[in-house]
Amino acid sequence: STSTPVGPPPMDSKAKFKAFAAYEAKGSIKDFEYVPIPLKDDEVEIRVESCGVCHSDLHQVHNDWGGASFPLVPGHEIVGIVESLGKGVTTLKEGMRVGVGPQTGSCGICQDCKRGAQQLCKKKLKSYNTPTGDKLQPHTYGGFSERLRVKAHWAFPIPSGIPPNKVGPLLCAGITTWSPFVHYKVKKGDKVGICGFGGLGHMAVQFAAKLGCKTYVITRSPNKKPEAEKFGAAGFIVSTDEKQLASHKDSFDFLLSTISGPGVKWEQFLNLLKPDGKLCCVGLPPSMTFRPNALVVKRLTICGSYLASHSEIKSMLDFCDKYKVYPQTEELEMNAKNANEALEKVEKNTVRYRMVLVNKQ
Repeated sequence: STSTPVGPPPMDSKAKFKAFAAYEAKGSIKDFEYVPIPLKDDEVEIRVESCGVCHSDLHQVHNDWGGASFPLVPGHEIVGIVESLGKGVTTLKEGMRVGVGPQTGSCGICQDCKRGAQQLCKKKLKSYNTPTGDKLQPHTYGGFSERLRVKAHWAFPIPSGIPPNKVGPLLCAGITTWSPFVHYKVKKGDKVGICGFGGLGHMAVQFAAKLGCKTYVITRSPNKKPEAEKFGAAGFIVSTDEKQLASHKDSFDFLLSTISGPGVKWEQFLNLLKPDGKLCCVGLPPSMTFRPNALVVKRLTICGSYLASHSEIKSMLDFCDKYKVYPQTEELEMNAKNANEALEKVEKNTVRYRMVLVNKQ
C-alpha cells in the first residue's frame, strides 16, 4: 500500500488565493488566482465573508480616472474573519471578525498622519491598485476574493451587534458621510440637509437624525419621500420645486452634498444656508459653477471631506452598533457572474441602496 505524504502541500498550490478580477479596462470580471506576498509581521490574513460593491469600483474597472493596473481585483468594503497573524500583531486574535475599508495603510510620520488625519496622507495604501514592488503580486488586490492580507492596524474589529453582511458599506459610504459631521462639528439641534438620496445619502440621513439634527432630504425625486422618512428624515424638499426651496431660504446650518451627477444649480443650495453655514461635498460632480454673491454676503463655507481618520472609523462603528445604523443592502453570492451583475446594477443606479457580494463558504 502507498502512504499519504505528510506535511504541507507544495508552496505554490497552498499559497494561491482565489479572487475575481478585470483583466483590462472595461473588461468583465473573471476568475483569477494569485500568489500573495508572504504574510508580514504587522499583517493579518483574513477569510473574506463579504464585500460591498461601490460606484468607485466601477470607475476603477473602467479606468475612468486613469492609473488603474490590471488585472484589477476590486472591492474595498471588506468583512471577514482573521485566520493568521503576523509575528508582531498583538491587537487582533484569530477568529475575530474585522472590517477593511478603502485605506489599508499610511506613512505614520507626515504632518497629516501626526495630526490624526491619516486619510490625507500622500503615501497611503489602498485596498487595491497600490503598487507593491513584488513580481508575483505587483499591486494590492481587493475584496472580490476569498482571502486577503492587510496591515492589522487597518483591520477594524466589528462590534458583535452589527449584522456581518451590513458592515461592508459602512466602511465606505458610512465613513464618507460620518467624517464630515464629526470634523465640522455638526451638533444636536442643527438644521441639516442631505442633498441627494442614494447609497451615500441614505447613510447620511441616519447619522444626522441619530445625532439629533433636524434632518431634511433634498432631492429631485419626489417618490423617495417615504424611504427618506423611514431612515429618519424630518423633512423632505423637492429641489425642482421653487416654492419649497423658498420656504427654507437662509435656514440651514449644514448641507452635505452626496451628488455626483451634472446639472446641479448650486446657487439654490447656497441660498438655503444661513449666515456662516457650510456646504460640504462628498459626491464628485463633473464641475461646480455658481455666482459667489451668497458665498460672500453670508460668509459661507464650501468644503469637502474624504474617507475618515483611523479614530473616526472606530467611533463610527461604535455609533452604528449603539444606534442600529445600517445600510439597506441587496446581496448576491460572490462569483464572477454575480460580480458583473452587481457592477451593472450599480452603473444603472438600480441598487437600493448598497450592493454586497457574499462568500458562501
